[in-house]
Amino acid sequence: MAKGLLAGMTDYNHQSFEDILGDLKKERQNAAAFKNKIQQNIDILTKNGYWANSVPFDFRNIVAYAMTHFNTVISELTDMENDLQNEVQQNHLKRLRKISTVAQENNIAIGKIWHQQYDNKDYENDDFRKVESVYCDTRDMAVNLLDVENIAERLEDYIGKKKPEMKKNNPWLSGSFYLIATIVVISGLGVLSNTVEWYLFPIVLIGGILIVGIVGVLQLKNDERISDKSFVSLIKETYKRLPLLNQIKKTEK
Repeated sequence: MAKGLLAGMTDYNHQSFEDILGDLKKERQNAAAFKNKIQQNIDILTKNGYWANSVPFDFRNIVAYAMTHFNTVISELTDMENDLQNEVQQNHLKRLRKISTVAQENNIAIGKIWHQQYDNKDYENDDFRKVESVYCDTRDMAVNLLDVENIAERLEDYIGKKKPEMKKNNPWLSGSFYLIATIVVISGLGVLSNTVEWYLFPIVLIGGILIVGIVGVLQLKNDERISDKSFVSLIKETYKRLPLLNQIKKTEK
């Protein structure tokens, strides 16, 4: 949805950091919605030949440039949604201001071409009305993105803000489950050592070690110290060791 006369004039000074992150997400979603709508009309006009044969080259060119910019906007804002939650840096402000600058250039250029260079506006033609829709949506999106400059101004107050770090070295804060699980496993091994046959104890011991290892991997994942790929790899490696239990059991028998 276009912001109309309010575009470029939104005041973000009263908003919290979380509010700003939410607005950036909305801007990304809005850009994607506009881009898809514009592309749908272009695809229809291209298929029936109207886009290439009846629409001026300069207009098609500025729309293509704007669409590339919209793709860049979506990519940039997607990256920032994650980055800003970890730390606000100067490069984020620079990138947001660049988005606004290019949007303003597109807004002026497409308006000039439409009003001064686009001849033969046949409003009775259904295809032309689709072209007009492309113009309106492209310009509305460009105008909407002017507000990104104001978001950058507000974000400047948060330069250096970092995601609160958990005290991961304190087991009672982030590792209590890991600590308790380890104690339970060790205690269980102590009890089993007095109740099971001696030749079964190596199997119990290795099983306990594997369990402790799995719990440790889960804790690392919880603390975001390993990636999803590393997490999966470690779990796979742990389960690969399970056949060792059967081998020991066969050897003892």
